Amino acid sequence: MNIAAIEKLSLLDFPKVVSALVFTQGCNYDCFYCHNRSLIESKKTDLYEESLNFLKKRKGKLQGVVITGGEPTIQSRLKEFIIECKNLEYLVKLDTNGSNPKILRKLIKENLLDYVALDVKTTLKDYHKVCGRGANYENVIKSLNLLKESSLKWEIRTTLYPDLTITQLEQIAKEIGKTPLWRLNLYREPLNYKKEDALRIKSKALTKEEVQKYSGCFVISN
Repeated sequence: MNIAAIEKLSLLDFPKVVSALVFTQGCNYDCFYCHNRSLIESKKTDLYEESLNFLKKRKGKLQGVVITGGEPTIQSRLKEFIIECKNLEYLVKLDTNGSNPKILRKLIKENLLDYVALDVKTTLKDYHKVCGRGANYENVIKSLNLLKESSLKWEIRTTLYPDLTITQLEQIAKEIGKTPLWRLNLYREPLNYKKEDALRIKSKALTKEEVQKYSGCFVISN
């Protein structure tokens, strides 16, 4: 598994769990507002063993591991890494764009996950526009249905990217149906972006105040 970085302590990314974040290298999406653009390119990295050694040393002090990216489910050694984490008695949270329901199904079936955050980026008709040619809305819905059928703890995440409207949020709500938690992340302009996306990057994004009146169906995160 290509691991690009590890954040040694997080109190926010895994609900009620003190955790470390492991960032995988490579993503099959190309969201124009991506904050981890350096992780999109698929390339070999050498932090696999270093990450495991760190987790071994922190056993008993950390409670969980968040595997994020990039997109973890495109990693060939993802299952192997999760098993290593479980053998160290860590809880495991997976952050995913939902593009690989077959992988997600296997991980759920083998009881290797404790929490999943599924990104639903936008409405069905806007997926390619927002996330690039690699985006696959149908697989996202398949992943969503797997979570709904499971006993896992999970949530949906959506970033309030520039030009996303309240009407579109309402459409997303209809498309995803009832969920245990829908987390809306406020937009922050990324440091790195493609030149052709400059206008979109600097366009107006919904504010916390603008969406608060709808807060009965989601949580707003900074």
